Amino acid sequence: MKIKQLGVKNFRLLDNTVLNVEDDITIIVGKNNTGKTSLFEAINVFIKTQEISFEDFSQSTYSIYNRLVDFIIKVDFSSISDRRKEIFEKIIQNQIPKVQLYIKVEYDVQKDSLINLSEFITDLDENRNDATILISYESNNTLGLFSSFLKREKEEVNIISWLKQNIKTFYQIKCYAVDINSDFKKEIDLSFKTKIEKIISFEDIKASRTLDDTKSDRNKTLATGFSHYYRERDKTKEDVKTLEDTLENVSVVLKGEYAKVLKEVIEDLNNFGASTPITIPEIEIDSEFNSESVIKNNIKYYYRHEGINLPESYNGLGYSNLIFMVLELTSFIERFKNSAEEKKSEFLTILIEEPEAHMHPQMQQIFIKQISKKINLARAEGINIQLIITTHSSHIIAEAGVDLNRGFDRIRYFNKVDGKLEINDFNNFRHKESDKETFRFLKQYLNLHKCDIFFADKVIIVEGITEKMILPLMINKVAQSLNNEYISVLEVGGNYTHKFKELLKFIKVKTLIITDIDSVDPAEKRRSCSTSTANSVTCNSTLKDWIPKKENITDLINCFEEEKFEGNLIRVAYQIKESDNDFYVARSLEESIIYKNLDFFKNKFKDNNISEEEILIEVKSKFELLKKVNLSGDIDIYKLSPNSDEKSQFTFDLMTFNEEEAGLKWEVPLYIKEGLEWLAGMCIINFK
Repeated sequence: MKIKQLGVKNFRLLDNTVLNVEDDITIIVGKNNTGKTSLFEAINVFIKTQEISFEDFSQSTYSIYNRLVDFIIKVDFSSISDRRKEIFEKIIQNQIPKVQLYIKVEYDVQKDSLINLSEFITDLDENRNDATILISYESNNTLGLFSSFLKREKEEVNIISWLKQNIKTFYQIKCYAVDINSDFKKEIDLSFKTKIEKIISFEDIKASRTLDDTKSDRNKTLATGFSHYYRERDKTKEDVKTLEDTLENVSVVLKGEYAKVLKEVIEDLNNFGASTPITIPEIEIDSEFNSESVIKNNIKYYYRHEGINLPESYNGLGYSNLIFMVLELTSFIERFKNSAEEKKSEFLTILIEEPEAHMHPQMQQIFIKQISKKINLARAEGINIQLIITTHSSHIIAEAGVDLNRGFDRIRYFNKVDGKLEINDFNNFRHKESDKETFRFLKQYLNLHKCDIFFADKVIIVEGITEKMILPLMINKVAQSLNNEYISVLEVGGNYTHKFKELLKFIKVKTLIITDIDSVDPAEKRRSCSTSTANSVTCNSTLKDWIPKKENITDLINCFEEEKFEGNLIRVAYQIKESDNDFYVARSLEESIIYKNLDFFKNKFKDNNISEEEILIEVKSKFELLKKVNLSGDIDIYKLSPNSDEKSQFTFDLMTFNEEEAGLKWEVPLYIKEGLEWLAGMCIINFK
């Protein structure tokens, strides 16, 4: 038995959300503020606390309440027929917002006991093996709610402000067994919480774990973790019984010793009430040891480091966090395993929020690898267990979410598109079926390099490391607002960028592809040439096969703006004319920078590091590539383009040039400037 699907409606950021759950591990990723935490909170609120306030309602419900108020004000219920009144009442009752959680459970008829689930099974179809639990926070007196609002004392109070104070009077939590294939719904009695707990045991480890690495050692992370683990151990095991017996014997011995030490003060207390109206109750001393308290409060835990025992407060938060979560997870499994039969659930679901807190990358990978092993061992012992993790760690995704056999199937990508939350389930990423070679490339590339694409606000794909190094300088020059967003920069190369096409379209993240026009001789397509060469073509696969699907260099140069887009979220940028009156188009990034900044390189400035005298030096002298080049007269820019060995040097020279001291600034080539401005939202493209 297992959870197949979770659904949340009208809860915080989740207007109408459906999450498919994997059999073993489901990894939830996405940018900040996309509802990942809200999903876990919805489960905790409905299953555990059952305390819902109006602040938990999604903001999308506010307009519905306002619309219903307007509707009710316009209808004179006192003057219409009972039939029409009944119709209006149903309309209002159907439209008034409800906060809901539904859990679709899938079972195996041959293996699973259906005793606890039977009340939630709503069909007699032998071919179906699912049941859906719906928990709904809904109005119990809809017309009474609006009637009370219309009679409010202060007319200036709107419906939203009024509901914040009065929602609990008119709303209550109900539970239903529903058939997702029809409108059938059966209400479950008020003991539904106990009934659900007999089916599913939800446990959670929150992101806000209380950890301490100060000498005061207040939180005692190890002590807490080990005491929780001990509490859930099978108490019939020999080692546990031995410990309990030992503590009981110690208690007997200490009782006698306590009596000796405290004898005098007890006698004084007994004599205190003699010859007075005050009677002091007789005091008895006993010694009691609670084994869990002993483990938590009376055992000192140390880390062994180079032969020396150090208190746990001397260890980093990363190790404390790792150990604490492993102990908690183990405790959950032990509790489930050792539960009394009348309290035992059918299966266990563990929610872990951002386990990477305080951990360095290697530790994150070790954590998820070990947790996966522990889950598999528990399942091998017959324990039905599912793990749902929210994370911002590319290392956790690389270890557990990207698998060469299963691909990205465990990943659920939360994203806001046009203000609405979308969940992309990678089981629906069908590109893995249509192009297995490309899919294998993506799995290997993301596994080795850049899983942070799943957390980025925006993505920039560049040719290589030199472009990646110089990109921050160009952003600072033309689109500084991008510094306030999380940008994932992937260095891929023009011949491989198109392999990201389906992935980028699937996750719907705004992406700029900065690539080179890469002109080659039409007769010898392996030989590069100037873009001005007659009939030259591009060897760049992205430009030929994806965007804008043109091969001839002249066609690429004269391309319309809208042809450089895939939908409205992906744009390509490659070399173009620097102005309408220009005649030259560069072939590469370095060539573009040189051509755009010829006047800059020809300029002179006073270098304070060389001499105190007023001696001016040429800017080009700071660039190894150009220092021996004559930049006056006619210049063949194409021949100035650096070879592969010179590219890094040119980039470093550009990065280390002190613009402020020289009083001179170089400019970003137009094609990159336009691309970055689009990515930053500084310009809007109107498609024909």
